[in-house]
Amino acid sequence: MKDNSHFRRYELKYTVSEATAAEIRNYISNICVLDPHTPSGQRGYIVNNLYFDTPNRQFYTDTKFRKMTRYKPRARFYGNRVGEFIWPEIKYRHANIIWKQRRAVKVEKWPELFSICPSERLQPQINSGIGSFEEVIYWHNASPVVHVRYFREAYVSTLEEYGRITFDRRLCYRMLNGSIDLQYREEEMTYYDDPVTMITSESKVILEIKVSTMVPSWVIHLIQHFQLKQRPFSKYCYSIDHMAGNTYSERNARRFHFRQSGLLRQNSQPF
Repeated sequence: MKDNSHFRRYELKYTVSEATAAEIRNYISNICVLDPHTPSGQRGYIVNNLYFDTPNRQFYTDTKFRKMTRYKPRARFYGNRVGEFIWPEIKYRHANIIWKQRRAVKVEKWPELFSICPSERLQPQINSGIGSFEEVIYWHNASPVVHVRYFREAYVSTLEEYGRITFDRRLCYRMLNGSIDLQYREEEMTYYDDPVTMITSESKVILEIKVSTMVPSWVIHLIQHFQLKQRPFSKYCYSIDHMAGNTYSERNARRFHFRQSGLLRQNSQPF
């Protein structure tokens, strides 16, 4: 395993059209460069997140109803198939401020994170008041719920020590049902970046702006220039909602489309 890493950042999320995404890419071309982790000859890379939750979906509920201070455990790997490492992490959020604790674990060591003997748990060591990924999993009785995959086009700022603009597309998921198996078949994946799930008239690109300090002036100008409206978008929650079928998201999407077609009055009650 590699050493733990901790970092803090401000994070802003938006959904934009492909046309607007292309305009933003051109707008930042003199400020940002393509993420150096992007494979040669490619515009982006594939990100995989494995989300864990409690039996009563506490982490889902905290995110769905925008609890001001919350956290969730997850694990991440990159590419169509898992490589040498997987990164278990705890993601903390307070309003727009994000903290992360994560480390790289060799894939062959991955199952060992879930096989600690009970005797080792009697007096857990909580480091820095937040605990390790394994402790969060154990004390919350959390298990793998869903594997979310997407394609990320990422740019890094040349003006700040840490500044990122990312465009996420091709969102898909598969249910894990408690399994920590990292292997999967493509036919297991279900795409959910459709207009109904996103509550829009077309599929959108998820735009994320991430900086380690207060939002710099060039980001403020970007937001103002494109008249961006901040919108919460949890890839985890939307995947669960999509799987559930008759969800809040779908009800509001129907409401949106009925209103667009003039079949629903502006002041009518929700479904």
